[in-house]
Amino acid sequence: MATNVSGCLVKVLLFLLGAVMGTGLTAVAGVVMFVPDSTTMSSVEPTPDAPGMYVKKIERLVGGDHYEIWLGPSADRGYVVTVPGGWGHEPKREAGQDGVRLKFGNGGEIFVPKASYS
Repeated sequence: MATNVSGCLVKVLLFLLGAVMGTGLTAVAGVVMFVPDSTTMSSVEPTPDAPGMYVKKIERLVGGDHYEIWLGPSADRGYVVTVPGGWGHEPKREAGQDGVRLKFGNGGEIFVPKASYS
């Protein structure tokens, strides 16, 4: 009786190759779908009495887009404020003794205490 050993071995190796490739493609798809892409929309440089303000648009394939405002010394370092949906992305920065007020066109305000970004 002759058995087809090489055919069985080839099938097992093909199955293992498919499992490895499937796992790799799933990992790549997960990264592409869930890692956000950010674009700096506008920036206001820091002054002696106020931190810099950097408005970023965060785009995700899954979950939609939103805006963040980074308060700090540079566009990649600072305190992050997530802007509620529908508020826009062009706030006015008003610095005070105790912190910064971000005033939006719809009447909304976000206050950030000085201890958060200094």
